[in-house]
Amino acid sequence: MYSKEEFKKLKLDFWSGLERELKEMKNPHGSKVNWMNYNTKINHLYFRMEVDDLGARLCIDLQQRDQGIRELLWDQFLEFETKLNAMFEGELIWEKSFMHSNGLEISRISIRLDGVSFYDQSNWKMIYEFLTRNFSKLNKFWFEFEELFKSLMN
Repeated sequence: MYSKEEFKKLKLDFWSGLERELKEMKNPHGSKVNWMNYNTKINHLYFRMEVDDLGARLCIDLQQRDQGIRELLWDQFLEFETKLNAMFEGELIWEKSFMHSNGLEISRISIRLDGVSFYDQSNWKMIYEFLTRNFSKLNKFWFEFEELFKSLMN
């Protein structure tokens, strides 16, 4: 078991390592990608990375409180289901209703790497590779289709 300070240092070390892996990532037009606070330009649409003792996840979280808006975005992502499934290595998990740890019901599309643990530093390289590879694919998808999603909000 980790003390509060040890856990804080472990989290800092992990995310700093991932930042080093992602620091050279660029958008297709050449600008740097802010992976930690990715600006989708759509309110309450987030690209998130999560790690814990159950594995690693790259998530597309639709957190709009207005269910109609969330469903509109969900349906648009579903239009790209075949393309998204082909882009990523592994199966995407589509959860129209997902209870987030913050207590809100959201919609989530995610890809997971199971069998690794945040607490086992020997897994970090595999987790970094998984998150970097898949975040790069998500970034390319969003660069290509962002305007279409934004037009739904007008």
